[in-house]
Amino acid sequence: MSQAYLLLDRTRIERLPERLFELESTTFRSLYRNTAYGPLEEVGPVLVPVSPDSPLAQRFFKEWSATCGIWLESEAQEEVVLGHLRSLIHVRVEGDVTVLFRYHDPRIAALWLTSLPACERDRLMGPVRLIRLPDLEIRQENPDQPAARYGQEPWLLLSGHQLEHLGGVQRQHVVQQVIEHGQHYFPEHLQGLDAGALQAWALHCQQRAGRHGYSAIDEVLIWARFQAVLGTDFPDAPTHAFYRNMLTEPSLSPRQRLDNLNAELMRRQLIDKEFSL
Repeated sequence: MSQAYLLLDRTRIERLPERLFELESTTFRSLYRNTAYGPLEEVGPVLVPVSPDSPLAQRFFKEWSATCGIWLESEAQEEVVLGHLRSLIHVRVEGDVTVLFRYHDPRIAALWLTSLPACERDRLMGPVRLIRLPDLEIRQENPDQPAARYGQEPWLLLSGHQLEHLGGVQRQHVVQQVIEHGQHYFPEHLQGLDAGALQAWALHCQQRAGRHGYSAIDEVLIWARFQAVLGTDFPDAPTHAFYRNMLTEPSLSPRQRLDNLNAELMRRQLIDKEFSL
């Protein structure tokens, strides 16, 4: 018997566990759990069993299917499906570099899967028989495919051409998230910016963060606060020497430096607010 699942993006759906509970769905499995990416679990994709015509299914097709996840159907056991999907969370690219792969974004899934020959697509789908995307259904033509399992070394390779083909969607996804994050958490710093200026600001955040070694979406979102509050010349302005020192503190990991800088900035904002009262 076929079981339907939703593969949902926690970075795109605010308070996802609470919203699932409100929709009478309490079971979900993280794809990043028990992998090298466990520390990113709260911003990683989750697998959720779903019944057709349920409140969750209705919410998915009404609000989430365009950008927040994909619908899957399989006759295999849930553990088999989870294991196969987990094996795809990272890929190798040219230069033998490993990167996270956001195939759970329906826009990336559509570009990726429709560009493949049917035999290769069937192999990649493994135990998944059907994928529903906006205005598109992808059915496995040869269903007797083995399921893969997650390993420290990814088994899937993306060519340079494939990476460039998919990269535009991923870059735009990050830009849009940075804009939404800024408008929600520090709107006063973005007042007066039109759509084009917001795009330019968010892209600049992404590029500056990447220049300093921060490319994960949660890192870019933290960096966006710095540029919103301190200016787009962060951290190169003469007044940013203190922050530059925090960003290069040798005894800490890059993520610890970023978190410490974020905590210090919020502390200073609270002090400034107290003095202005």
